[in-house]
Amino acid sequence: MPPVLSHLFVLVGDLARSRRFYVDLLGLEALLEEDGYLRVGGREGFHIGMEEGTPERIGSLGIEIVIRVDDVDAAYDRLSALGVSFESPPADTEWGARHAWLSDPDGYRLSIYS
Repeated sequence: MPPVLSHLFVLVGDLARSRRFYVDLLGLEALLEEDGYLRVGGREGFHIGMEEGTPERIGSLGIEIVIRVDDVDAAYDRLSALGVSFESPPADTEWGARHAWLSDPDGYRLSIYS
C-alpha cells in the first residue's frame, strides 16, 4: 500500500479554546477527543489533530489551513457576527474560487472558500 496523508498535527495554546473555534464556530466535527488530544475534520477528507504545546512550539508562518464551505459569503457573515476577525471580506480569486482569510486563536492562517 502506498503512503497516504492522514492528517495535519498542530500544537495549540489552549485545547478547549481551539475546540470552541474549530467545532463551535467553524462547524467542523470533533472526530476524536481524548485527554489532551482533539482531532477535527469534516464530512470527508482531511483532519487536524491538536495537542497543547509550549508557546515557542506553537505556530508556523508556512502553514495555511484551508476549509471548504457551501457558501463563503454566508460563512463570513455568520462568523463576523460572532466576533471572528478576517483579513478582508470574501473575494474571487484568479483560480476560480471565492476565499476569505482569517487566523485561528493561535495565529495559524486559515482560508474558508467555496
